[in-house]
Amino acid sequence: MREPRGSASADKRSLRRTLELVFYVHIEMADLANQVLEQYSLGRPHHRALYFVVRRPGINVSELMSILRITNQALSRTINQLVDMDLIEQRSSKQDRRHRCHFPTAKGINLDQRLTKRQFDHIDRSLAGVSKRDLEIFWDVLSHMVREQDRPWISDL
Repeated sequence: MREPRGSASADKRSLRRTLELVFYVHIEMADLANQVLEQYSLGRPHHRALYFVVRRPGINVSELMSILRITNQALSRTINQLVDMDLIEQRSSKQDRRHRCHFPTAKGINLDQRLTKRQFDHIDRSLAGVSKRDLEIFWDVLSHMVREQDRPWISDL
């Protein structure tokens, strides 16, 4: 992440506009995924869990709970459904058999690709005509909005 170039005005209108844009983008991205998830009777928690399992094969329960900010009970229900549907599998950690690690199955990877393709297509259309410099500024703003402890989970280029 680059050093700040100066501070943008944080007046009420700027704050409201930023909040609303983030909110509506979140809704749009979720809706694109929901259209596919409904075919599997799955919801957003399933999508989020599958997303990180596919990106980080071997991710453990504690890591998923931290990223998703959900309880063990809520994660357990979601993971069990994904396992039952053969979208992910659980294995004991080689270092400590008490820890469960999660890996995507071929079926899970396929579903993730269907979900992300729709979202990638939308992002690609939205970025048409945006300069590389403006894109990097956009990433900087989003990066500053993410909790510091979550930043290591974000993909590098």
